[in-house]
Amino acid sequence: MATSNRVKERIGINAVSRTVEVAWESGWQEYDASNDDAIDGVILLRKGSAQPTDTGGLVFVQVKCGGNGYRQDQKQHPDHLCIALGANYITTHRARWQRVPGPAVLVFVDDTKDKMNPPAWWVDLRDPAAYSTTNAGIILIPKLQRFAHHTKGAFHRLCGSGTHDRRLEVYALNRDETVLPSLGKTESLRDDAWSFYKAWRDDDISRDNPVLGRILVNRVGWKHITRRGRLPERIVQSWLLLGAAKKLISSSEDVYNLGHAKRTTFEDGNSVIEDYLGLRAIFTFPYRHQSVVQVVLKRSRLVAPANKWQEREKIWFYSVYELRRGTHQAM
Repeated sequence: MATSNRVKERIGINAVSRTVEVAWESGWQEYDASNDDAIDGVILLRKGSAQPTDTGGLVFVQVKCGGNGYRQDQKQHPDHLCIALGANYITTHRARWQRVPGPAVLVFVDDTKDKMNPPAWWVDLRDPAAYSTTNAGIILIPKLQRFAHHTKGAFHRLCGSGTHDRRLEVYALNRDETVLPSLGKTESLRDDAWSFYKAWRDDDISRDNPVLGRILVNRVGWKHITRRGRLPERIVQSWLLLGAAKKLISSSEDVYNLGHAKRTTFEDGNSVIEDYLGLRAIFTFPYRHQSVVQVVLKRSRLVAPANKWQEREKIWFYSVYELRRGTHQAM
């Protein structure tokens, strides 16, 4: 007896939620089935076992189940599962996978092997290699990318949580890219820094990060780095590093989570997740020794399982400092 599509969908969703909630000890938030817009749920990644804490990592998931329907492996792709979604489906939904406020993945569950504990595989839907160049209706999933207990680390890395272990990039700043104090009785370093900040705020190109997209440079960041109670030398340091912050935001693809996320859930089922992201690199300056510079970004994401059109993400420049001076005081 053939298994109905509705039962297959439930087998797939159950397989994903079981892995996420039991094996990973993370959160799974299923989306409203009546609002099919290429996302079936979102994974809220957590770390720890005794008292798991949110990392801020969100992974949006499209689940497909049905080995004898979707899976159409081809000889030209011996190392991949070929999942036939249809050219129109992929064309229609690819934009959605690109704009959700976090990584988007396809998890394919093969219920023909075992309905109670079916094997599953996953692929990053933002990776161009996931799309067949010879068949517009096919998604390619590497056979080695099993969706199982050990996959949690890969999903953390997908969200950027592992980039602090990578070798730091090196950037060189020249004089016209930095805030340099003007000498004279009528000159003010604060005024020079504010002029630089305003010009950066109005420059859309320099506020586009290759991974995160548009970053807001406004009074949120300025008020934070100049807030009352912060040591004067820390404020001056941040002013002098604004050029480095601008360079990092416009160039760096190494993004990672800082600390834990704060999640607020409302009565309508929507959630706001607030967290902080870091960009880090070694900078050389025209007037001083090199140092490791860290930029802090503040992020707010609205997750709306029942009304996906409401979902949004905002990211602000929040702070910049030399990492060797200590995170808590420098921020």
